Amino acid sequence: MTQKMRMAVIGCGNIGKVHAKAIRRLDDAQLVAVSDLRPESAAQVAAEFGCNPYSDYRQMFIKEKPELVSVCTPSGTRLDICRAAADAGVNLLVEKPLDISLERTKQILEISESAGIKLGCVFQLRFMPLYSSLKRAVTEGRFGQLIIGNAATICYRSEDYYKSGGWRGTKAQDGGGALMNQGIHNVDLLRWIMGDVKSVTAYADHLTHDIEVEDTVTAAVEFVNGAVGTIQATTSVYHGINKKLEIFGSDGSAIIVGEDPVMWKFKQPLEEDSSFSQDQDSEHKGLSPTSPLVEDTWAHEQQILDMMDAIREDRQPIVSGIEGEKAVELVLAIYKSAETGKKINLPLSK
Repeated sequence: MTQKMRMAVIGCGNIGKVHAKAIRRLDDAQLVAVSDLRPESAAQVAAEFGCNPYSDYRQMFIKEKPELVSVCTPSGTRLDICRAAADAGVNLLVEKPLDISLERTKQILEISESAGIKLGCVFQLRFMPLYSSLKRAVTEGRFGQLIIGNAATICYRSEDYYKSGGWRGTKAQDGGGALMNQGIHNVDLLRWIMGDVKSVTAYADHLTHDIEVEDTVTAAVEFVNGAVGTIQATTSVYHGINKKLEIFGSDGSAIIVGEDPVMWKFKQPLEEDSSFSQDQDSEHKGLSPTSPLVEDTWAHEQQILDMMDAIREDRQPIVSGIEGEKAVELVLAIYKSAETGKKINLPLSK
């Protein structure tokens, strides 16, 4: 029988509890500890999930010796945690975004590589069957020439949402607004499916919320393969709609709203296409347009399982740290275009 992998969670907010819940549902995983700067939060979550609480994650690494840690702290706080985990030889699964600047994301990548640990970034939607089937259809050439790819994340978040965390909507810890926080899942899906981005031209502003960063953004995108598209994100629209992903090619078209196919048509249909009918709802649900809470942990479970396999098989996880960095880079390019009013070419680094 395979020995259970020892795991820990840093950050006991909403998303930290999602990771704790997902870990508890896995037969080969054991949640041994949680850590939070607020001792009362760590104690509460530890009591709920039957593990040990810590306010100092470094002490947690020493005493508990986890093999894998989920980093679920505010976006701009993760570099120091990753450095401490690497020093302790603990593999890392970092919530999106990997961090809030290219300099910091590159440091996380370098630290992990030097320490010889595995680094994954949480984009759990890649593990949803419909999105993985969409990726496979593109890879197999069923769309023909890719023409247009659109991603829209039209959410509602109240003013209380931004005030509740203290760090939300701040440049220093959130790193951005509707795009960096809510929209980055769709940013990742679009880039993963359509391919790398060549340039962006964007507009962004905070239209309805009293925050430092944007609550509304729209960008025109040019892909390396010659296709074009758009990226939109907002937290201002009452009361929000499900995220939407549209992929159009010379030989096929797909529109996905939430995790449900609205269109799935190809010049050369296959028998398997019937499983993506318009009246068939997905068994699993991803992100809510109106709530920051994740109710269905299935996709997180699949990503954690992949991290466990990557550690045991000594391979890269499906969503590696490099993939996490590329999503941050695209978001930052959109911000730079909105700030300067110019078209921004990628890559940004150098």
